[in-house]
Amino acid sequence: MQESLLKIRNLNNKVKNKINKIYRYTKANILYLSFYFLLILLFVYLFSACFRLMLSYSRIDPNFVVVFITALTLIFSAIEARKERKYNFNLNLKNSVEEKALLVIGKLFAIMNESSTYLQTIINVNIAMNTMKKYIDVNNVHSIDHLKQDREIIGSYITTYFSQYINSDWVLMEEKINKIASNASTVLLNYNENINLIGTQNFKNDILSSIDKIIEESEVLNGDIYTLTEKMKDTLMKILVKNDSALKDKYIN
Repeated sequence: MQESLLKIRNLNNKVKNKINKIYRYTKANILYLSFYFLLILLFVYLFSACFRLMLSYSRIDPNFVVVFITALTLIFSAIEARKERKYNFNLNLKNSVEEKALLVIGKLFAIMNESSTYLQTIINVNIAMNTMKKYIDVNNVHSIDHLKQDREIIGSYITTYFSQYINSDWVLMEEKINKIASNASTVLLNYNENINLIGTQNFKNDILSSIDKIIEESEVLNGDIYTLTEKMKDTLMKILVKNDSALKDKYIN
């Protein structure tokens, strides 16, 4: 008994789902269905003498064909207007995504350039110590303003528009740029604090003494940042190409 009730219930659910599916399809395509219906009626009227004779016996004005044509024209215009609205909406959406993607790509390359600057700063400090020359920081490495510039808004774009594509790489890149920035800042700070003692007898500084290892670590970080930049850039460009092709295939081609 319970098995029979279960089967009946499942059958009812299937019927309901089918009806809902037909209703949603009809609602979404009512203009097209109306257009085709009127077009068929017009075709039958023009090519079926029996249909015209039936209309004549029913005392229906033959001039109703004008009404048919007018109705078809209006429905066709409504269909085109809706298609145009959909196209404009999708075009604006595509352009918005493209704008956000280009801003993200620009920030990725900015971070990559900053990474190279941090690495070069550490290398220059090492050269200055070995040649007993004074190194002056012209890149303002100690300042973190340029590092944080637009970082939050770019992060929000990635989270909102491209989270499933590059969010994990973006988080990893942030970790690596923060680390190499910390390396450069720490080395430069210790260099500036001890600039008059470097090269003197019994001078010792743990950070400056391990600068070769810091350079090696920073070179790896810089390489990783370059790889992540190229990877995320390629991913975003593929998304833009895909969106552009999808829009053209749907509304133009």
